[in-house]
Amino acid sequence: MKKLTTIFIMGFLLLGCTPKVIIAPDKLPDAIVGELYYAEIEITGGTGRATSVNSVITPNVLFLEPNPKAGWGNYNKSIIVGKPITTETITVKITGDMAPSFFNMDPKFEKTYVIKVKERE
Repeated sequence: MKKLTTIFIMGFLLLGCTPKVIIAPDKLPDAIVGELYYAEIEITGGTGRATSVNSVITPNVLFLEPNPKAGWGNYNKSIIVGKPITTETITVKITGDMAPSFFNMDPKFEKTYVIKVKERE
C-alpha cells in the first residue's frame, strides 16, 4: 500500500509540474526604414494558453497583435508589425501570464527583443 501511495504521489507531482515558458524565436530579424516590418512570435510551454500578453515597444512604431492565422485573441501566436521611420534601434519587451496550475499559481513570462533598423540600400 505504501508503494502504491508513493507511486501515486510521484505521478501527481510530475504531472502537476509545468514546463518553462518558451518565447520563440530567440532573435527577431532586422528592419528597414520605410518598409513594412513583420515577424511572428510563438509562446509555448507553461500551462498552455497565454491569458494576458503586454508589450512595451520603443520607439512606438511597431505593434504586437494576435496572429490572424491563429484565431482572434490567441496571443500564443502573435505578430509584430509596423513601419520604422528612422534607424533608431527598436526594443520590444513582451510580458504576460499563463493560466495558473496547481503547482504554479502565478506563471509569468518575459522576453526582450532588440531590432536593428537599417537604411534602405
